[in-house]
Amino acid sequence: MKKTKWLISFVLLITLAITIFPTVSFADEGDYYDQYEAFFENAPESYKDFIKKYDPDERTVSCGRFDVSCHVYKIALDSGVSAMDFIKDLMKKTVISPTDIVGNSSYEAYKDGIFALSKIVLAIFIAFNAAKIVSLRMGDAEDSATVWNEKIVSIVVSAFFLFVYDSIIEWILHAQELMMHEIIDTISSEDMILNMVTNILMGPGLFSIIVILVIGILLIVLMLQLFYRTAFVAILYIAGPIAIATKINDTYNFFDFWLKNFIIAFVTLALQLIAIAVGLNQFLIPPSYFGDTYHLFMGAAFFILSLTLPGILGQWGFSTGSARSVASGAKSAVKMMVLKRK
Repeated sequence: MKKTKWLISFVLLITLAITIFPTVSFADEGDYYDQYEAFFENAPESYKDFIKKYDPDERTVSCGRFDVSCHVYKIALDSGVSAMDFIKDLMKKTVISPTDIVGNSSYEAYKDGIFALSKIVLAIFIAFNAAKIVSLRMGDAEDSATVWNEKIVSIVVSAFFLFVYDSIIEWILHAQELMMHEIIDTISSEDMILNMVTNILMGPGLFSIIVILVIGILLIVLMLQLFYRTAFVAILYIAGPIAIATKINDTYNFFDFWLKNFIIAFVTLALQLIAIAVGLNQFLIPPSYFGDTYHLFMGAAFFILSLTLPGILGQWGFSTGSARSVASGAKSAVKMMVLKRK
């Protein structure tokens, strides 16, 4: 009982102290409003009062102790700004460097095991296809020469890819790294978050505070997608040798599937980063007047587009079997022409 009374007294004392003694704040209230006073001429009085409390240096609002609505919007503002700061630091880490994949001890052990297995699989497929070619020649098949040439090319390509596998992957990763850095550098600015928040606050009233929070959440989701691409490339790197070894097999040829997904992963990553960069640059453009939402919604549209790009690319023509069907049809047409000439 005594412990309960002591706890209640302690809580009441802390509450009284928080209420009586004001919080220490170094914010210069009103500076931001004074700078753009003419811009906020047509803004509601409640929003003017809110903006007068905004400190652009701290990127937050100093609310009164019992100003509930101000504290609600302050939470949304602070959460959104913190999320943007967090994402800004992660942005450049989404670029896949060659050293992140090739030579990474976490992946090398698995890749080496797959590489050893790929040699066995390649030997089995070579023996199987050699027996197939011999049987075609013994049966005096008319397309034996074509089959022989196709298998020879497939064996040479498979052996070449396996021999210089790490060098090829490293070259591809280095090329995409240079391209990604060019995209990221278009949005690298020390004051990027400050300018974004400032411009969004000049938008349509208290709705802008909600927009800042939503943008922060969207950016976090986008970063998760970008890091997913990195993990996907790592898995493709580990499984690459076995996919290359299956190229000479007709039934279990995973090489085309592996190469297609490898290319799609980088195309998706590049397009997503471009969409994010364009969206951020839209937010960096200040509105023309209070209530101007063009750049606000345009930037959000590019963020949403970036989220949906993986699904859009999944429906792209080369992501289906259409290319393979066209190639197969062309191959059959060539065979028919050769037979007619004979």
